[in-house]
Amino acid sequence: MTSRELFLKTLNLEKGTRTLKWEFGFWGGTVSKWYTEGLPKRKGLKRKIVYGDFINGPGMQYPMPSYDDNVLMDYDISTYFGLDKGPSPFPFNWFYFPRFEKIIIKETEEMIEYIGNDGIQRLAYKDERGMPMWTGHPLTDESDWEEIKNDRLNLENFNSRYTVDNINKFISEAKNRDYPLCLYGSPIGFFGILRFLIGEENLYLWYYDKPDLLKKILSYLCDFWLKIAEELTSKIDFDYGRFYEDMAYNGGSLISPSIFKEFMAPYYKKLIDFAKSKGIKYFIVDTDGYVEDLIPLFKNVGMTGFLPFEIRAGNDIERIRKKYPNIGIFGGIDKTILVDKKSIDTELDKVKRMIKKGGYVPYIDHAVPPNISWDNFKYYRKKLNYIIDTHF
Repeated sequence: MTSRELFLKTLNLEKGTRTLKWEFGFWGGTVSKWYTEGLPKRKGLKRKIVYGDFINGPGMQYPMPSYDDNVLMDYDISTYFGLDKGPSPFPFNWFYFPRFEKIIIKETEEMIEYIGNDGIQRLAYKDERGMPMWTGHPLTDESDWEEIKNDRLNLENFNSRYTVDNINKFISEAKNRDYPLCLYGSPIGFFGILRFLIGEENLYLWYYDKPDLLKKILSYLCDFWLKIAEELTSKIDFDYGRFYEDMAYNGGSLISPSIFKEFMAPYYKKLIDFAKSKGIKYFIVDTDGYVEDLIPLFKNVGMTGFLPFEIRAGNDIERIRKKYPNIGIFGGIDKTILVDKKSIDTELDKVKRMIKKGGYVPYIDHAVPPNISWDNFKYYRKKLNYIIDTHF
């Protein structure tokens, strides 16, 4: 059975077939270390990596056409464990076109401050060992928005936004695909995109000081993405819709339910209702942190699945499954247990129970960190594969 078939059956809560063998991703330092500890290097990675690079596993959509071609995808780990093919977006840029020019502002031996292709100014370690500090954003007032909208967020040259040379060939081949095809995708969402444009602190102020401008921006983006979706769905069918938010931390949501209902819900309903009219039944949102209180808000706008359910943020996927028996749950395996095989055994007992209830794709709840040994990861992943093969 193909990855696409397994994906659809899992989200449809069907019994009698196994769930998917996916992983979320890995730190660059993790993969580099594993190559020295026994991971066979068959293909490697397409560019030199640093400690803090994020390397996508098959549980993440890849490639990421709305960003750039520097985004990395694992091959060797997936091949070693026989993981299933992951989802792919349609090769189209839904974000800035043209992208911003990368400009280095200053640098030292360890640090660099620069403006990236997304227009965000960052101060970061060169090896990306920690989260960068965002020091500036492309949108500071309404005139900035008008400039960005007119210069980088328009569809005047629609065909230039395709990210493959022969789009007709892609469409022809994708009609018989064996992987899930994603509509929308990162960075599409109605909180995360404002963080990129405005910055988190200013965004919180603007919810109260400039609500009309925010709604103007959100309405434009919603219509912009809807026009793209109308064109792409006329060319091919899609398996699900995916959105990006990262709108929670370990204490819960970064915004209130009332802000969600006013500034997010109307636009989500518009995109999801359109996709439903094209026969798409499943909609998944990617957000870190404690998400349980967000689930009913997202369900009300049509979301049917969530990831990656970070355990140390307080998410209990068994409690969530009992409370919401029909949602898709992706992830939810505590990354910190990988340091100890006894803890791995205990955590995977939970996975056995979850798989039997359906609608669950188990994998580590975010990127696997560099303190995890290749030997322990092998122990975990081989045992998880066995559970997936025998407990459906």
